[in-house]
Amino acid sequence: MRHLFFIILLSSLSFTQVFSTYDYVGSRATAMSGTTTTGSDIESGMFHNPAQLSNMKGKKIISGYSNLYNLDFLTYSHFGVSYDNYSINFEKMSTDINGNDLSSESVIGIAKGMNIYSDRQSLIESGFRFNMYNYDFGKSAGTEGDGSNGIDLGSGTALGIDLGFQGVLNDKYYVGYYLQNVYSYIEDSNLGSSLPQTFSLGLSYRPYQDLLTSLDINQLSGHKNSEIRFGIEYQLMESFTIRTGLQSNPNRFSGGFEFSGIDKLDIAYSFLTHHVLSTTHQFSITVNF
Repeated sequence: MRHLFFIILLSSLSFTQVFSTYDYVGSRATAMSGTTTTGSDIESGMFHNPAQLSNMKGKKIISGYSNLYNLDFLTYSHFGVSYDNYSINFEKMSTDINGNDLSSESVIGIAKGMNIYSDRQSLIESGFRFNMYNYDFGKSAGTEGDGSNGIDLGSGTALGIDLGFQGVLNDKYYVGYYLQNVYSYIEDSNLGSSLPQTFSLGLSYRPYQDLLTSLDINQLSGHKNSEIRFGIEYQLMESFTIRTGLQSNPNRFSGGFEFSGIDKLDIAYSFLTHHVLSTTHQFSITVNF
């Protein structure tokens, strides 16, 4: 039973040898089942499609934390800083037993968005992100069995580049695509030949200012089936936004909210179900300058 549990867990993340990819970074992405390819949102630009950074102004800090599938030993944290159309982000996923990291993955990304065409009604935006990955193998089990006195098993590094594009018409219609790790380099061949590569095609429609509906088709390289995702974001009042989403392959449901009634501070919560494992809960805070 224990072996079956871990097989299900590992298959829930997208792996290429050692390095993995997680498409639900941030409360907005979690709440909308990963429909982040199109729109105009700083969190989506910072951690997902960098084209959405193109017309951002001001400074923001975003920080969040979750236990994936509500498992205490599997944590995911993220942190990002943006200044106008530039951003720096950090993400870390680790397996922790009794305070000892058995393994961990982290990435630092530097991104920029830019306009490549604009007129009175339309925009064409693009963006790129340079990623520096690190994988820490942790320690062996040791005599205690929990890694507390084990042998250091080493680490590995890799580099990747993400590209994103988006077309906008009348601030109502959005179409875009996002290529993750379109180019990659891994220092040690024992870690695999390439990083996970994903392609996302997105469409969004904003019938009026307070409502956004989004559809994403996500394809992981080497996998036959695509994931179809649908998300809705509605600003119920000036300081309160609700979100929900659906995903196929596997079937998942999500929801969440964001409260911005505190001066310069936004607080968000979201959840994402799983067809076998427990629900993931995501918390994040945004500071606006």
